[in-house]
Amino acid sequence: MLSLGIEFITGSAVMTATASREEAEWPPHPARVFMALVAAHYETRPLPVDGDEVMAAWTEERRALEWLEQQGSPSLACATNVEHSRRTVISNYVPVNDQAIRKSYDPEAYPINGADLVNLRHRIDRTFPSIGIGLDAPDRFVYLIWDKVVPPDVAALLARITAKVVRIGHSSSLVQVWLADEAPEPTLLPQSTHSRTGSAANLRTIAPGLLADLDQRFNADEINLFFDLAANIEATSGKAQKVAKATFKEHFGEDYRASLAPPVRLRPVVGVSQSYQMNKPNDAPLLSTVFDNELLILTKDEGSVLGLESTNLLIEALRGTLLSGSESAPEWFTGHRAPGEPATRPHLALLPLAYVGSEHADGHLLGLALAFPREITPEERAAQLRRVFYDATGRELPITLKLGRDLDNWSLSREERASPPLALRAQTWTGPSTVWASVTPVVLDRHPKHDPSSARGSEREAWRQEVAESVIASCERIGLPAPVRIDIDKTSWHRGAPRGRPGPGGMPWLSSKTGHAKQQVHVLLEFGCEVQGPVLLGAGRYRGYGLCKPLGYPGK
Repeated sequence: MLSLGIEFITGSAVMTATASREEAEWPPHPARVFMALVAAHYETRPLPVDGDEVMAAWTEERRALEWLEQQGSPSLACATNVEHSRRTVISNYVPVNDQAIRKSYDPEAYPINGADLVNLRHRIDRTFPSIGIGLDAPDRFVYLIWDKVVPPDVAALLARITAKVVRIGHSSSLVQVWLADEAPEPTLLPQSTHSRTGSAANLRTIAPGLLADLDQRFNADEINLFFDLAANIEATSGKAQKVAKATFKEHFGEDYRASLAPPVRLRPVVGVSQSYQMNKPNDAPLLSTVFDNELLILTKDEGSVLGLESTNLLIEALRGTLLSGSESAPEWFTGHRAPGEPATRPHLALLPLAYVGSEHADGHLLGLALAFPREITPEERAAQLRRVFYDATGRELPITLKLGRDLDNWSLSREERASPPLALRAQTWTGPSTVWASVTPVVLDRHPKHDPSSARGSEREAWRQEVAESVIASCERIGLPAPVRIDIDKTSWHRGAPRGRPGPGGMPWLSSKTGHAKQQVHVLLEFGCEVQGPVLLGAGRYRGYGLCKPLGYPGK
């Protein structure tokens, strides 16, 4: 079995995703690793003074790269819980290459020294998105695994090339790469070799012809010839210089002084991608909550543009519409055993569906959803909803939510498009997934005794423990086991979601009958196996608070 081991030495991976310069790539795509091997090979090209034997040994390495690109897409063994470790992207302003200045300024007509040149260089914004994977094993290790037998001579060449690789991605993304004798069980498998359904991701992969394409884009021969001829022109005079200039023009189509910039070197572009799936045993359990994963999605047709901070207003308006004229409705629909007595069993939950989790997400609401208790049959659901959605003749009725004098009323209808926005698809909110994070904050069932703002670390830690215990109880209340990992914060792990507390960019307190607001927190939960949602937690789980969404890996 062929396996390449990669260690991210600093515990940080700085690699920009191809789809967005604001996003970090994880795991490193097989094509990126191959390009790092190719770069290490060319960066160690011997000089003529090193002799023919050294050059021949270096040239032989190319045979190993040509062999590797024929072996297809590898499996990957890597950390899968790093989405929460994506660091905030900050723009840095860096100077462009000197080449741009040389095109604008004739060095003979306007002599400038080095300091002036630096001042004249334009600055452009650059981002360096990264993921902190940590220094703990095995998180900092990645393995590319092929189920192939490696010829001994090729293995020796690959070992020589991998030893030269010092970075994958940005120059600060330091790595050690080696030909591994053993590798752990893969966590990502090429989809064609794995039939279990799950969260898929497309990774740029290695394919025949990639090495030749990289050669063409790197344009090394033309660029080396450009500088060799330029150096020859500068070092000679008279007839020899005239011949050198003629040779230069023959190759590059213009006079030496008219071409101060070398031939173009293009960025590599990999057009071949492979769909990957999480490696799950066929008998791996799939846990479900007390809520059915078949949501009833309502899309907003008209009305004011509102964000998640308006969840309470919209949910109460929808609840009032649903309960109007439902005095004889069952407990699962009304949420009450009798007037003033709350239900003792799971009942209908109402959810806000917002644009969150993407690069430009802003948390605006696209619609609402109804989540039914799993134990309620489709016939029972239809019996209660028929009077809300249809008139006596069977014609579908629009649903209007009255939101007050300052807001336009919302008009809702059932989502029936073939390809609705992601936020209006049930699977966006139901998974399955092993990692979930709250979109609206979880309202704690009880008020913690300890103070999270205390200067004493022991007091803050005691508060976190209390909150964790409350979250575990919330998971058990909807039929889930205790998570293997719980993280707590004021801010959601999903971009576009509001902060957990009131204020600018925050979520209002959930109104209560007593008038006393309970604490609200955002949580990240990792379970020991896949969970089928919806995952609704805390005291506000029936009213739009505590709504969780799978934390996508490795894509969005």
